[in-house]
Amino acid sequence: MLPRLYTILKCYLFWLAFFMATRLFFELYNIGLTSGLDLATILGTFGHGLKLDLSMGGYIIGIMLITMMLTFWCKGRVTAAIVNPIMIAVIVIFSIIGICDCELYRNWGFRMDCTVLMYLKTPKEAAASTPIWLTAIFVIWVAAFAWASIKVYIKFVGKPMRQHEPARWYTLPVLLFVSALCVIPIRGGVGIAPIRTGTVFFSDTPFANHAAINVHWNFCNSLRYINKARTPNFMPQEKADSLTAEMLKIGDQQVNLLKTSRPNIIIMVMESFTAKVVGCVGGMEGVTPNLDSLSRTGVLFSNCYANGDRSDKGLICILSGYPAQPTTSIVKLTEKASKLPHLSHKLHAEGYTSSFYYGGDIDFANLKSYFITGHYGRLVTMDEFNRRDMNSKWGAHDHVVLNRWLTDLGQLAEPFFSALFTLSSHEPFEVPHTSQFTGSDEESLFLNSVNYTDSCIGDFVRRASAEPWWDNTLLILVADHGSRHPGNSPVHVPEKFHIPMIWLGGALNVTDTIIDSYLCQSDLPTLICNQLGIGSDEFTFGKDVLAGSRQFAFYAYNNGIGYMTADEQLTWDLESSRLTSDSPVSDSTIMQSQAFLQTLLHDFNQK
Repeated sequence: MLPRLYTILKCYLFWLAFFMATRLFFELYNIGLTSGLDLATILGTFGHGLKLDLSMGGYIIGIMLITMMLTFWCKGRVTAAIVNPIMIAVIVIFSIIGICDCELYRNWGFRMDCTVLMYLKTPKEAAASTPIWLTAIFVIWVAAFAWASIKVYIKFVGKPMRQHEPARWYTLPVLLFVSALCVIPIRGGVGIAPIRTGTVFFSDTPFANHAAINVHWNFCNSLRYINKARTPNFMPQEKADSLTAEMLKIGDQQVNLLKTSRPNIIIMVMESFTAKVVGCVGGMEGVTPNLDSLSRTGVLFSNCYANGDRSDKGLICILSGYPAQPTTSIVKLTEKASKLPHLSHKLHAEGYTSSFYYGGDIDFANLKSYFITGHYGRLVTMDEFNRRDMNSKWGAHDHVVLNRWLTDLGQLAEPFFSALFTLSSHEPFEVPHTSQFTGSDEESLFLNSVNYTDSCIGDFVRRASAEPWWDNTLLILVADHGSRHPGNSPVHVPEKFHIPMIWLGGALNVTDTIIDSYLCQSDLPTLICNQLGIGSDEFTFGKDVLAGSRQFAFYAYNNGIGYMTADEQLTWDLESSRLTSDSPVSDSTIMQSQAFLQTLLHDFNQK
C-alpha cells in the first residue's frame, strides 16, 4: 500500500512542477510584460497560481486513483499499462496548450480557453496569422517540452509504478479516502464556493493576474460553457431588463442626415482599423490620410467603439446589431445565430437587394452559415479571385476586391444594400505597398498595411463618387474591431476598442459634421433603420443617439467588459468581480453596465 501512496504523491508533485514550468515559460516568452513586474509580484504569480495548479493536479491524480482502485489486486505493470499512456497523452496535450498559449496571449490578451476550438474548424485560416517559421519553432518547443516532461514522468512515476506488488484488501478503503481528500484541492478548499479563475488574482496589474492562471485548468473549465454564457446575477432579471430598456430608449426628436428616403446603402468594414492610427479621431497622423480627408466631406462619429475584439464578433454587431459576449461568439453557434435579426432582412422588406464581398474564405468562424441565413443575394469570396491577386495567407488584396465591388455596384438595380469586409490589415500584414513605415517589426508592418488599405479606400471613393448611383448612396466606413497595435495596448483598455465610423455619399444632406456622442457598432442597424423611417424594433440592443437615446459605449473582452459615457468610464473583470479601471465611477454607472451585460447574456442563453 505504501508504495502506491508514495507513487501518487510523486505524480502529484510532478504535475505541480509541470504547471510551474509552463508558467515560467509563459513569463519568459512574454518577458516584455514580465519585466514590468517587481520580484515579489513575479513570485506571487507562482504562489497564488498554486491554487489552480493544485486543483488541476487533483483532477489528474483522480485518474490514477480510480485505476489503482480497480486494479489494486494486480501487479503494478497492469496499473502502469493503463495509467502511463493516459499520463503521456495528457503531457503531450498540455504541452501543446501551454506553449501555444504563450503566443495566443501576446495577440489576444487572455489565457487560452475553448475559444481556440472554434477556429480549428478552418485550420488554414486559423494559422494564417502565424508565420511558418514561428509555427516550426513552436512545434520544436512543444516536442522538446513534452519529451523532457515524459522522461521525468517515466523515471520518477512510470517505472516505479510497474514495481508495485498486489495489494491487500484494506488498500481499497485507503485509496477511497485519498480520493475523497482530492476533492479539497480540486474545489480550492472546504468553503462553500468552488475555486474559479479569479481566485488566483492578487495584483492591480492585469498581466500578473493572468500569469497566475493555470492555463490548463482555464481551458478545461471553459469547456463547460462552450455553448452558453455564464450569466452574472448582479440584480433581479426584471430590474436588469428595465434598466437596459431605459438606457436604449429612443426619443421623439430625430436628426435626419439623409436627403432621400431610400438611398443605396453600402458598408465597408475595415479590418483592425483602430482609432489609434486614424488622425481624424485623435490617432497618429499620416497613417490614414484618405480617411482623415474624407471625414471632412461627410459625417464623422468621433466616439464610436467596437463591441468586441474579433472579426466574427464585429461583423455580427455591425450587420445584426447584437453586442459581443465576454466568453463566446454567437456566430459560432449556428442554432443561436440563426435567430439573430439581420439588417439585410429588414432592407429586403423595403425592396433592397443585398450582397456581401470578402476576399477571403467565408467559411472562417462559421460566417458562411450566418450570411446564408441573412439571405444575401450574392456572396463574393476568394473563390472568385485569381491566385496571383492574393497574399500568401488570407486572400485577395483589398484593391482587387474593391475594384470588383465598384464594378458590380454599377450593375445593381437600385436601391441596393451591399457590405464589404477588407482583410489586408490582418496579420501577417502582407500588402503590395510600401509607405513611410518601412520597418520589419510587427508594428511597422501593421501601420504599412493600414496605410495601404487607406489608399485603396481613397481610390474607391474617388472613383465611386463619379458613378451615377453615388448621388443616391450612403457609404458607411466602420472598423470590425480595434488592435493592440500600436503600443501593444492591454486587452481591456478603452483605446483598444475605439474605432472610426464615417458616413459619406451623395445621399447625405450634411457635410463636414462631427457627432461626438458615445455609441457602439451594434447601434448601426438601429441608426440606419431610423434614418430610413422604417423602425428598428428587431434590433433590441441598439440605440439611436440621433434620436435622443442615452449616450454610452459597451464592449466585451475575455471575462470582462468596458462601459463609457461622456463623463465616466469603467472596466470590470468578471472573474474577480471588481473594477480594473482607476478613474472614479458612480454607482449608477456601474449598475447600468451590469444591467446591460446581464440582459445581453440572458437573451443569449434564451436563444
